[in-house]
Amino acid sequence: MLTLPVIHAMGDIAVKPGSVLGMRTIDDFELVYFPAGTRSVYEIDRGPFALDRPGVVFTCPGEPHRYRFDPSLPTRHLFVHFEFAAFREAFCRPDHDREHFRDWSVIAGGSLIPSMLKQMLKIAHIKPTGWQRRASVLLMGVLEEWQAIEEDESMSAASLPAPIMRAMDYMEQHLHRQITIEEIAASSGWTHEHFTRMFVRWMGIPPQKALLERRLRRAEQLLIQAERTIKQIAYDVGFTDEHYFSRMFKRTRGMTALEFRDRFADPLFRHLAVIEEEEAAYPLNRHFVVLDHGDSR
Repeated sequence: MLTLPVIHAMGDIAVKPGSVLGMRTIDDFELVYFPAGTRSVYEIDRGPFALDRPGVVFTCPGEPHRYRFDPSLPTRHLFVHFEFAAFREAFCRPDHDREHFRDWSVIAGGSLIPSMLKQMLKIAHIKPTGWQRRASVLLMGVLEEWQAIEEDESMSAASLPAPIMRAMDYMEQHLHRQITIEEIAASSGWTHEHFTRMFVRWMGIPPQKALLERRLRRAEQLLIQAERTIKQIAYDVGFTDEHYFSRMFKRTRGMTALEFRDRFADPLFRHLAVIEEEEAAYPLNRHFVVLDHGDSR
């Protein structure tokens, strides 16, 4: 009979820029998936690992480690804590060969790991009949996929074209002032027409909409973290009209900026950053406890 991993907890959260987790040890296994490359760093005795591409961090029980999250952008990650007898045998022996142990694994764009993790979280949210076993079966698939990752760089996720990356960086650096799409296109090195066409092709939305979304995400961070008025925050993220900022915030977020600030003022949300995902099958920034295992963590 196949022995499945036992899930203790899992979640999908985004932490605010500059957050630090650790130094800590855990009593079970942890797999953490980062859907986007950031300037976050995972530190363990074998050295620091820059989480600059989409990938998976795997931590064994009892290993001291910590995370230093991206200092300028929210960092989203999906995680699962679990116990698995087969892994205890494979990874927790004193003579374990560290040469073949991957603390940090870059994953390809076609990997099944993201979709299986999201399906696990969807099941944990809905809790249909037999949901714990179904989640464990999916986790087994995640672990199989993780172990099958090749070291070859060809398995890594495809990068955005350099001109698009330059344009995104230019947006981020100039959110505090009015900038035009012509300026952004010029920073990419492409003509305005070609830049707009390629941006939509790679990003799925027009550059103007991407710029607005980045302004509003920066505003969300300031609403939670800064003691500033709504008018000041509107100006800080490049809006010259406070009323226009308020209208766009409510239209896209479904609440006013003041309501947003009140909702996330609770200390529970101090280290979280709001993220947007279309067609999410479960509430984001949610931690699901699957099996209460007392003092074993």
